[in-house]
Amino acid sequence: MNSKRSPPQNSHLNGIWSQSVNSIQKEEITMKRRITVLMKTVGLVGLVFSLLLVAEGKPLQAAEPIKIGVVLSITGRGGFLGTPEKEAITVAVEEVNRQGGLFGRQIELYIEDDQSNPTTSAVAATKLIRDKKVCCVVGGSLVVACMAILPICEREEVPQIPIAPITIPFKKWIFSVPVTDYILAQRMLKFTVNTLGARKIALLHSTDTYGMNGAQGIIDTIDKLGASLVITEKFDPADTSMIPQLTKVKAAQPDTIILFANANPAAVVAKNYQQLGMETKVVGGGGIPTPEFLKLTGKITEGGRWIIFGLKDLYADEIPADDPYRKNLLDPLKKAIKEKYGKTEWNGFYRNGYDGIRIAIEGLKIAKTDDRAALRDALEKVRYNGFLGDFKYSPTDHEGTLGEAFVPVMIKDGKYTSYKK
Repeated sequence: MNSKRSPPQNSHLNGIWSQSVNSIQKEEITMKRRITVLMKTVGLVGLVFSLLLVAEGKPLQAAEPIKIGVVLSITGRGGFLGTPEKEAITVAVEEVNRQGGLFGRQIELYIEDDQSNPTTSAVAATKLIRDKKVCCVVGGSLVVACMAILPICEREEVPQIPIAPITIPFKKWIFSVPVTDYILAQRMLKFTVNTLGARKIALLHSTDTYGMNGAQGIIDTIDKLGASLVITEKFDPADTSMIPQLTKVKAAQPDTIILFANANPAAVVAKNYQQLGMETKVVGGGGIPTPEFLKLTGKITEGGRWIIFGLKDLYADEIPADDPYRKNLLDPLKKAIKEKYGKTEWNGFYRNGYDGIRIAIEGLKIAKTDDRAALRDALEKVRYNGFLGDFKYSPTDHEGTLGEAFVPVMIKDGKYTSYKK
């Protein structure tokens, strides 16, 4: 409305005109006030409505998910590792998402199968980092896969959480999960010398990275413990017979054999050991104790002659049900695996995947963001009690644990049991 019109010249009409103009101006002011009040009311109602939606867990626009990349050997020679790792990672993330996610956001997993090929591992990690924009990479399953991913994460400045035992110098963006084979080998050697009283040691190991790193841990430590290596023999993990190597070991007459190999080649060693009628004690590394090893070796490794370093989930039945380890960690994961996958048999490699993803989650909780640099800094503050140990990362230590969770284990009646002297 335009109230600024020219008034009429007649004085009587001019008075009427003035009254009309004043009336119109008052109506305009009143209308403007009503419109202002109405707009404020609509805005307030909209705000209340939005708050009610959020309170009911129904935001108008869902927050972007937190993207985590995972590279595993689900198929190929490492499938026995990657498959249980994938299952444990999946149920762990689903549990977090059911509880509302992290800082109001759900976790979205991007899982790549590297087919047990380190070249494929590198390609998969690059894809996850550049195309999917993940905040971190968990994996790989194999040492060679972890080593292939490592330089990519360092270059791209993305945190990597390897779940295979790699032996590396300090790296800014790499946070290891399993204790290194080098450190575990030293724990095995101390047990062999100090508890078993062995002085003449035979070292038998595979030629892959796992076996070589473990062997180096023995070689670098043995003189300090007052023992000696009487013979060192190695084999390819794919060999179907280790009789030539074991024949030489038997002739050297060691007090104890230290064996560094994964479950399948270790089972070949066990069968050849029996064929040669050997009785020498064997102390085996952490890659051996799997359900498959028990099935492949039968009674051969029983009777206390074979002592294998493993974790206490291997003999969980001996642990009271109200023990915090079972109550808060082991039993909940076993239940989740059974409910989702219908599996009742425990697989030791669930723990690698579970601890790896939980460490990533703990880092995200501290960071309160999925920014890569902020997550890296937060990971240095993580304190987490897991299957593979009590993790305490710091700005100068990205190993997290020294392998204190690994203990000597025996085999009795087709089952793993705690070591008894």
